[in-house]
Amino acid sequence: MEHKVSISGVLSGWDVMLTPEASNGLPEAPCVLAVSDVLRALVRRATAWDWGKKLTPPQRRMLAVLLDEIRIARTEPLHLPMPTDRRLLCIATTLIEHPASEKTLRVLAREAGISERSARRLFSAETGLSFAGWRQQARLLLALEQLASGAPVANVADGLGYASASSFIAMFRKAFGLPPRRYFVP
Repeated sequence: MEHKVSISGVLSGWDVMLTPEASNGLPEAPCVLAVSDVLRALVRRATAWDWGKKLTPPQRRMLAVLLDEIRIARTEPLHLPMPTDRRLLCIATTLIEHPASEKTLRVLAREAGISERSARRLFSAETGLSFAGWRQQARLLLALEQLASGAPVANVADGLGYASASSFIAMFRKAFGLPPRRYFVP
């Protein structure tokens, strides 16, 4: 499945590429998975293996546990599916470029040359999210980028159009299970 990954700021880590056979039991659509301490340790160990040679029995056992850890990992709400319809893409781009905008779907759809009803139906069909859900997800991801770069919570909340920092914090906690200040603490 064609997909794209965007990363903000400095990143250190690895990609884990799996064969289709090893991918049985994994989500069908692209998603972001939480990395447990066990999974992190297993991936670190596997990076030292000579992948040009046949795996040893202990390596095969560790690989089986690594795959189990991937299969049971919870998905993180860090995915923003982009629509493909050019009119919806215009709406999505506008919302990403102006996250604090309070324009309604009716106004955005009119500006993009599509009816509100068609836009609502297509947003759901192409992204799997309602328009409101997509807008909130876009704001969440923009918030993560800004918070990761050290922006104060109040500035992020204001820049994304929230009425108050506390309403932003409540939404963030609901989405990620932690308030913004604790989200980035290792």
